[in-house]
Amino acid sequence: MNKQAQDKYILPSPAGAYYCISSNETEPAKQFLQQLMTVSETLHFSSDTFSQLFSNMSDIQDDVLYHVQKLKFLQGFDQSQQIPEGTIEESLPDILKLLSSDGKALLADDQGFYLSSSGFTHEAAEELSAMSGDIASLYSRHQGIIKGNLNISSGAFALVDAGGYSQLGFWPLYIGDLLFMLVLSGMPRFDQDAFVKLIWILHKRYYIYKSSADSDTA
Repeated sequence: MNKQAQDKYILPSPAGAYYCISSNETEPAKQFLQQLMTVSETLHFSSDTFSQLFSNMSDIQDDVLYHVQKLKFLQGFDQSQQIPEGTIEESLPDILKLLSSDGKALLADDQGFYLSSSGFTHEAAEELSAMSGDIASLYSRHQGIIKGNLNISSGAFALVDAGGYSQLGFWPLYIGDLLFMLVLSGMPRFDQDAFVKLIWILHKRYYIYKSSADSDTA
């Protein structure tokens, strides 16, 4: 264990949160970070916590902890942190607006229905949600060339200006077996606590942990 992290309350960092949702592939480090976001209050960096989280993979506990700390996928707090109160509909708009350079953002499911929006009119939110569903389907059909032949790990799509800067971006968020689409106008701002809060809320609400054995037999 990193001695500097001891006696801290831990959550994924913004980079760790993005790693959690970047694909639907499962591996131990990702499962560990995801489990940290299935509770309403931050867990303590301690042997008891790790015994619980690594109950099905205790033989690789030290390797996983070293990996996530080396990549700075964890952040520590002196005081316990709580998940934002209220329903998704109540808590997400204030969080979403912080993720866009111009305060316009929405979250939709892969069927094209939006869960929450900030800065967009109701009509625009509905149209963008339907568009995000089409993009999710498009990406699913063409993963072979994107991830295979071209070796591009990102599944995000964007409408860009002549300088190549994003005017409107669509980011897939994988929460367990579920797929959501985050739509942002302007430049994304993922490197902040608001992004971690968004991913934490979605994991607390929707994530179902599957052990490696479960994944193999599913």
